[in-house]
Amino acid sequence: MKFFSLKIPLLSIVVTALLIGCGGPPQNNPLLMEAENSYNQAENDSLVVLKAPVALKEAEEALEQSQQIWKEEGEDKATLVEHYAYIAQQKTKVARETAKLNAAQDEVEQAEAERKQVLIEARKAEAIAAERRAENALEQVKKERAEAEKARQEASELASRLSEMEARQSERGMVLTLGDVLFDFNSSNLKAGANKVVNELANFLKEYPQRSIQIEGFTDSVGSAEYNKNLSQRRADALQDALVNAGISSRRIETIGYGEEYPVATNMNEAGRQQNRRVEVIISNENGVVTQRTQ
Repeated sequence: MKFFSLKIPLLSIVVTALLIGCGGPPQNNPLLMEAENSYNQAENDSLVVLKAPVALKEAEEALEQSQQIWKEEGEDKATLVEHYAYIAQQKTKVARETAKLNAAQDEVEQAEAERKQVLIEARKAEAIAAERRAENALEQVKKERAEAEKARQEASELASRLSEMEARQSERGMVLTLGDVLFDFNSSNLKAGANKVVNELANFLKEYPQRSIQIEGFTDSVGSAEYNKNLSQRRADALQDALVNAGISSRRIETIGYGEEYPVATNMNEAGRQQNRRVEVIISNENGVVTQRTQ
């Protein structure tokens, strides 16, 4: 009996020691801890949270499953814990890579959007420029039409004024022929009645300041050629002086005496000689140029 009683306490001690040595799970699992650390880092990464929320959620679910199994009892739980911890860790990596991929894709899309915007802005600028060119062209057309209409109106008014002065069209331009109304026979002094002609011509030149004139004097063949040439020059100069006194710049007036040259009729009778005694006023073009006589 004593022997039996001594063995019971010893057995109790052994059993207790075994229970203490095998009782309760380990405090942590290295693979689970690694998965938790990996997930926590991903969860604190704003890029992963923003660009891969679905993949991160899947990693979280796998991690939670591993953690739940770790808290439960069972012989095969270590294998299951490590299995789901591994899955959680891989899904965390997938979440990170997905975030990078999505971020890169966003950058590509942003770059493409910016490129399209640049193209749109360029086309818009081109369209605006084309519209401005069209507007400028239209304004130019309007301006040219207005100028053409103004020129037509001026030409019409000029023709009307010259018609009133009995000017005629020639290959040199408009020519105003003045006969005996200006001078007496063999004289270079203007008649009193010449004032009307002088005033009309002066008014015309004031209305058209861009034009100039050339005054050409002619005589009949009575007398010497030298005398007639000097007489014709004095008559042209006399008309010039009258126009200058009427307010026309002498720079706009050229004079030349041809004497008995370039007759327009025969000098064999008085009627013809009267036609040859004349002063011609050649009116310049709008640029102030007078075409010189060739015949």
